[in-house]
Amino acid sequence: MTKEILPVDCVIFGGGVAGLFILHKCLALGHSAVLLESKSLGTGQTIDSQGIIHGGLKYAITGHNENSATAIREMPLVWRRCLAGEATPDLSNVTLRSDFCHVWRTDSLRSKLGWFAAKLALRTKPKVLDQDELPEAFHGLQGPVARLDEQVVEPRSLLEVLSHELDTNLIQTADGGVEVSKLDEGWLVQLLHPETGDPLDLHAKKVVLSAGKGNVQLRDEFNLTPNKTQDRPLHMVMVRGDLPVINGHCIDGAKTRVTITTTKDYAGRSVWQVGGQLAEDGVNKTPEELMSFAAKELQAVLPNVNLDHAECITYKTTRAEQHMRGIRPTDISIIEENEVLTCWPTKLAFAPRLADEVVARMDPPSINDSTELSIFSSWPSPTVALSPWETDQPWSPIELTCSL
Repeated sequence: MTKEILPVDCVIFGGGVAGLFILHKCLALGHSAVLLESKSLGTGQTIDSQGIIHGGLKYAITGHNENSATAIREMPLVWRRCLAGEATPDLSNVTLRSDFCHVWRTDSLRSKLGWFAAKLALRTKPKVLDQDELPEAFHGLQGPVARLDEQVVEPRSLLEVLSHELDTNLIQTADGGVEVSKLDEGWLVQLLHPETGDPLDLHAKKVVLSAGKGNVQLRDEFNLTPNKTQDRPLHMVMVRGDLPVINGHCIDGAKTRVTITTTKDYAGRSVWQVGGQLAEDGVNKTPEELMSFAAKELQAVLPNVNLDHAECITYKTTRAEQHMRGIRPTDISIIEENEVLTCWPTKLAFAPRLADEVVARMDPPSINDSTELSIFSSWPSPTVALSPWETDQPWSPIELTCSL
């Protein structure tokens, strides 16, 4: 007896912010689509991110081309409408870390030049604050502090809200529980139920790979051209304690010296995620060396903030991108081969733009009874990954790291 094959318009591999936005867009336009995730939603690049909806600041100060800067400048407005519940997907229940960012600079000639360039290039220009408008954390700085209307979202909350309404189309898979093979039109995706071992075969007209670093292995499984990806590792720092709420960037010349975002942990403590150039330079440092360096950097860029009783820890993450000979891409990337779209959003802010471009490359929706996908109601859905500061690792008193 021939086993039944369930036809679908699209199978998406990878449940980070990119995959979830793509799935939402597919379903909104009437496509039959499912998303497969072997780990937890957001594992890796999304859950590790700082949640800033960038609007072009970094592109402006590093001199990238105008088209790329224009592309990302539109993203804050797109997200702001979704976060206000005025556009789809409705993200009004997503927890906001902040409705804006602060931007400040170190008092150097190189920094002044970078600051000036950023002000000229941004769609939403920084509003320089008067002395009486400054939060206490920014007292004592030699240079100006500006407010920038870039929202900051809580990545785990974003994943929870996005995945909630997509639950029946989110499929938990097990390692080794997915096999793929080429058909005349599309791909055969063979699944094994992770709990019962029951088989299910899908005929996907289009396959989307949006698994970040996992795209390397997936492309190999689909027998696609190798060496099309590049990784950009980061070594981030987290600081927790009685800390002021800071979300923003300290600019030094053509670099973002540090980027700080603030959240709360399970015990109600403030937690800073610290990235920027510090996280890029930190790749070549041990955790102890990086924590010591971070303590000195934070003291230099925020001299009025007392960190004496704070604790810190580091974590490593990777930004996966299309291979561009080591050059950073400044827009979304899509490679289309043999009915497979390999996707990289480049930045969290680009996820809606990437989803629009993916569905634009798909055929019109099939006229299928969507109730066929009810077969997945018996399959487990993936849970959302834990935030990096909630993992069970020892934290070090920051005063000890300073003495290393």
